[in-house]
This record gives sequence, C-alpha cells and structure tokens, in this order.
Amino acid sequence: MKKLFRALAFFLCILFVTALCVPAMAAESLTVEQVQLSPPDMDFYVYSDGVDMSGITKDDVSATVGSYTFDVDSVKAQDRDTDGIFYAFLLDISGSIPQSSLDAAIRSISRIADGMGSDDKLAVITFGDKVRVISDGSRRPADTLKALKGLKAKDQTTKFYTAMDKLISVSKKAKGMRTVAIVVSDGVDDTDAGMTERQLTDTLKNSGIAVYAMQVGKVTKGQTSHLKKFIKVSGGEVYRFSEDNATKVVNSLVGHIDDVVAIHLAGEKDIKVKDGDEITLIVKGFAPVRWKIDQKSWETAAKVNPGQGKKAEEAEEGAEQAAAQKAAADKRMAEELKQQRRMLIIAIAAVILVAVVVVAILLVIRRKNIMRSYYKMHGIDKDTVENLNKEIKKKRRMK
Repeated sequence: MKKLFRALAFFLCILFVTALCVPAMAAESLTVEQVQLSPPDMDFYVYSDGVDMSGITKDDVSATVGSYTFDVDSVKAQDRDTDGIFYAFLLDISGSIPQSSLDAAIRSISRIADGMGSDDKLAVITFGDKVRVISDGSRRPADTLKALKGLKAKDQTTKFYTAMDKLISVSKKAKGMRTVAIVVSDGVDDTDAGMTERQLTDTLKNSGIAVYAMQVGKVTKGQTSHLKKFIKVSGGEVYRFSEDNATKVVNSLVGHIDDVVAIHLAGEKDIKVKDGDEITLIVKGFAPVRWKIDQKSWETAAKVNPGQGKKAEEAEEGAEQAAAQKAAADKRMAEELKQQRRMLIIAIAAVILVAVVVVAILLVIRRKNIMRSYYKMHGIDKDTVENLNKEIKKKRRMK
C-alpha cells in the first residue's frame, strides 16, 4: 500500500511540475535586437522570429529593474515609427570581396534608399586599407549613391574592427533615431585594430546599434560562425549574400527591420542603477527577457542623450490636456460670442422695425389730427369729407 501511495505522490508531482512548465514552454521567445539609452528613459527594440507582434499594446508590456517599475510610454511597430531610421552601410573593399558582390551591394543600397522615408538618413563607410566615411548621414541619399559609383574591391587589408569603431562615432549623429548598421564583408579582420574583440563587442552592445551582416565571398564555417557570434551581440542577423540572391536577401532584411517593435520606457529622473543591474522586460505571450545595464554607458548617455523622464512626460501630458481644455473653452466662448452677436443683430433689427412702425402710426395719427383741425377751421363737416374722399377714389379708378 505504501508503495502505491509513493507512486501516486510521485505521479502527482510530475503532473504539477508539467503544469508549471507547459505555459513557459508555450511562451514564444523574444529577442532584444538593440537598446537605446536616454536615461532615465530607454528604447527596447524587440522581435520574435515568425511571430506577428503588431497587436502588442502598452497594457501587454511591463519592465522592472529590481523593485523599480518603468512606465511603458509607447509600443510601436517599426514601420509605423515616425522617428525614422539611421541606415549605416559598412562596405568591405578588400581584395577578398568579389567585385560582383560589391556591385550588387551598392545596387541594394540604392533600392533601400528608394524606399526610405522622409525622416530616414543614409550613412556609408568603406573599409579596407583605410576607413573612409562616404557619408555620415548628413548628405542626400542621391549624392551618397553618386559617390559610390566605380567603387572597387582591391585593398590589401581589412580594417573591420576600426570600421565598426568608426560606425559607433558616426551613429552619434542619429540622436533620437533607431540606428541600423548593415555590414557587407567576409567578416575577416587581418589588421591590428588597437582593441580586442571583447572591447569592441562590449562597446557595440551598449551603443544601441543593431548590426546586420551580408557575408560575401568564399569563407570557412569558422569565419561564418565567428561573424555570427559577433553580430548576435547586437541582436542582428547574418545573411549569405551574392549577386544571385541580392534581391531576396534585401527583401528579407528590410522585412526583418520593419517587423521590429519599439518599446519606449520612461523612468523617474532620480532613478538609481548600478553596474550589472538587470532590466526585466515582460511582454504578454512571450518569455521574459533580461538586459544587463552597463553603468558607464548609462552615465554617458545621461549626459549626451538625456530623456524626459516620467515627471516631464506627465507634465507634457498635463500641458496637452490643459491646451485641449483651453481650446475647447475658446471654442465654446467663440460659439457663445457668435450666438450673442446673432441675437444682438436680431434685437437691433426688431427695435428698428418697431420704431418704424411706431413712427408710421404716429405720422398717420398726426396727419389725421392735422386734417381734422383743417376741416374744423374751414367749417367742413364729416359727411362732406367722406363724399370728397369717395370722389377722389372714383377718379383714381377711372384713370
């Protein structure tokens, strides 16, 4: 009997643990592609592969760090975000890159530029023996594309790390915008960049830049694995790219960028964070994700790109409500004044009409009194007057 009870208890434990695990297993995975800091606020850019997130609302999202809870200010799909995207292309022009792939990449940049919104910007950096900024985003896309004509892949070295470091400095011009970097390279750095891979990945992770890679040329599995590991730090993807599949890859890349959801979090101005603190982001229907804070990056962003914070946003909302109330009050007052003017015009017209009628009546009465006095003065009686009036009327009809 005891064995039976033990077996039954074990079975119930299995059922209980399974019941707890099934919801967690059923939850979709969520990827943080990038985080842009504007302390005490921040923007999380998230996506879930193959899952439509367009129906996510503010009520479906919560974010905490320790016991502190952020306000979820907005949740917007990237293709409906009006702040624009800062596109930064990094083109490898070393001799290991097939010229046909480089030409296809330039054509792809042109196609993406054609689909850019009015708020989007385009930056291009080339790297090989040297790192050259063709455009930092301030030039018109058409002028940037002209500067890429005739670009050749013939350099002897590949300053990949240096180019990534330059990207981070150039992206500072994208204040308030989402920065998306697209690297066209075989992913090999054969120079002394003056920094370790770890230093660059740490800097990249806290830069708020989402990096995608279009890997070209003949590469080994090890090179591809290394590039993917590097790109994954920013939450991006690696695509194999060539002249033959250029259109397919670009369409997939743009679709991925548009599928990203931007979550804006607002915090208090006096929020305190320390190095290593983790922000837990929970989106309904998805497994929770955690993002570790780098205090140095937080403090730098607080100086360079400070956010409004909860109180400022509440004040702004209050100002908007006050403005709306004032506008409504002004509209009511304008309607009341309009109504009063209308009533005043009607009243003046009525007074004038009454005055005219009164004057006319008075004139008729005065005329009768004058005529009566005249008749009396000349000894004309009432019957004579009536006969005279009849004769006048008769002559008028005869005419």
